Amino acid sequence: MKTTIRTILMLLLLTISATVTAQSKPGTFSVTPKIGVSIAKLTKWDWMKGITLDHADSRHKAGFTGGAELQYQATDIIALSVGAMYSMQGVGFDDYAVENGDGTYTGVNNLHLDLQYITMPILFNCYVAKGLALKAGVQPAFLLDARMKSETAIYTVAEDGMKTYQPVEEIDSKWTTVKSFDVTIPVGISYEYENVVLDARYHFGLTTVFKSGLWSSTNSVFSVTIGYKFDL
Repeated sequence: MKTTIRTILMLLLLTISATVTAQSKPGTFSVTPKIGVSIAKLTKWDWMKGITLDHADSRHKAGFTGGAELQYQATDIIALSVGAMYSMQGVGFDDYAVENGDGTYTGVNNLHLDLQYITMPILFNCYVAKGLALKAGVQPAFLLDARMKSETAIYTVAEDGMKTYQPVEEIDSKWTTVKSFDVTIPVGISYEYENVVLDARYHFGLTTVFKSGLWSSTNSVFSVTIGYKFDL
C-alpha cells in the first residue's frame, strides 16, 4: 500500500514538474504558429442612414486569421513577441431598400466591406501565473485588398403587398478609398498548457481606415486563436 501511494505521489510530482517547465525558460526564443477567427467592425460609420427605406446599421463581421509569432522570454515574468498574421476584417450591414422614384425599389442584401491585412503585432507579455499571460502593444497592418460586396435586386410591390423581383445581381467592387496602412492597439490574455496556446485579443483602432475625411472610422477587432509553441 505504501509503495502504491509513493508511486502515485511520484507521478503527481512528475506531472507538476512537466507543467511548470512547459513555459519557456528565460533567455530563450520560441515560435507559435496559430489560426483562429476575427470578429470585426468599423466604428463611426453611418453613411447608409438617411438614404434608405429601412435601417442599415453596421454589424460585426467574422473572418479568418492565421500566422505565427516569435517570442523572446526575457525573465520568468516578462516576454517580448513579434508576429506576422493574415487577418480578414471589415464590416457588415443590415439589409435595406431604396426607392428608385419610378415605382420600383432596389433591395440590397448581404452588404459587407472585406478588408484583408497583413498585421505585425509587437507585444509586451507579462506572465501573472504559470502559462497565463497578459499582453499589450502596438500592431501595424498593411492592406492587401479592400472590396465592397453585396447582392442587389430591383423589385415592384403590388397593392396586396406582394413583391416581384428581377434577377439578383452580385456586386463586387474594389475600394480605393481605404488607406494602405493601419495601426491598432492590441490588448489580451493567453493561456499555455503543454505547448498549446489559447489567445484572445481586442484591437483598438488608432488610425482612421479611409483616406477621405468624410468618415473617421477605425478598425475594431476581437480575435481568438489557438496555436502550438515550439522552443527554438
